[in-house]
Amino acid sequence: MDSIKAYKKICIKIGLVMTIFFLSGIVCSAVLNAIEFENETTGYIALLAFSAVFLYFIPIIAATFILRNENQEKLPALYKKPPRLVKAIGNFPAVYGLGQLTNLIALLVAWLIAKSVQNINTAEQQETFERSFGTMNSIIPPNITCGIVLFIYMVFAAAIFEEFFCRGIILNALKPYGNGFAIIISGFLFGIMHGNFQQFFYAFVLGIVFAYITLQTGSILASTILHASFNSIAGIIMLFISTQTIQNYLFSKSQSVHEDSTMLLAVFGMFIALLFGLIITGIALAVRTITRIKVYKTDNLFTEISWRRKTLIFFTSVTGFAMMILAVDSFSGRVISSLILKAVFNET
Repeated sequence: MDSIKAYKKICIKIGLVMTIFFLSGIVCSAVLNAIEFENETTGYIALLAFSAVFLYFIPIIAATFILRNENQEKLPALYKKPPRLVKAIGNFPAVYGLGQLTNLIALLVAWLIAKSVQNINTAEQQETFERSFGTMNSIIPPNITCGIVLFIYMVFAAAIFEEFFCRGIILNALKPYGNGFAIIISGFLFGIMHGNFQQFFYAFVLGIVFAYITLQTGSILASTILHASFNSIAGIIMLFISTQTIQNYLFSKSQSVHEDSTMLLAVFGMFIALLFGLIITGIALAVRTITRIKVYKTDNLFTEISWRRKTLIFFTSVTGFAMMILAVDSFSGRVISSLILKAVFNET
């Protein structure tokens, strides 16, 4: 019974950490909506800076404090170099292929949903749908300066902070209650942290993969490198798109292509071709790897309670329930929180 009480306490703590994460995101949106930037570049960089503060720094500080007893001895060893580091990093093609396969399925689902809701006739409803299913359009950098900043943000800030938060703190806190359970739950939380349907599915899958690699290597160093490598490809694409030439080519802003732009277009085409090759090879390697993977069962110190009951306890705790309400709000384009904020500010 003592271990069950300890588990319930962990559930409340992790639910509180995730609740703080979503509340911090709401505050971030409110602050950004209240500020007007005259310069497009300044506004874009400010968006990334505020996101780093509210979505990374504040939740990580809160998580480190709230789960300090569970992670005090584990945090110093998070970045130790594991003996199988090179082998773990060598799984990148399989990891990328699996992530993109999931992403393609998610995009197909989004397209089918979009076709089924073509009767959306209000701008507000259309905006809500776009915020949950068309999120990539909102982060396209307007120029090369913003593209460089976004690349740094995605490759370094996102990879380092998200791995520390999800695999370093949350995964380690759940590990005593079963490796398999810790992998699935931490992966799910990583998925809902992205706050939209377009990114949830592949983030969930990648969260499971990164958690598995973390437990296999005993360090988050490999998962951080893989995460950064995964994001770097998206970052390179964004760098290409941030140039006027590629924007004109992709979005038909101009039908003419200048001679000095052909080299950039050729490089972009070669990169896309190589990317498709990586995806196809990666999917094949992912299928091969999955068939050989070690299956985690309920293990470690906590065997007196089933997966079903553990999951039920986790999501029905007070903070777990609050976390899921805020997650639903985030997935719906923060409609609920926006209405609440409007009501509060209108009254004052």
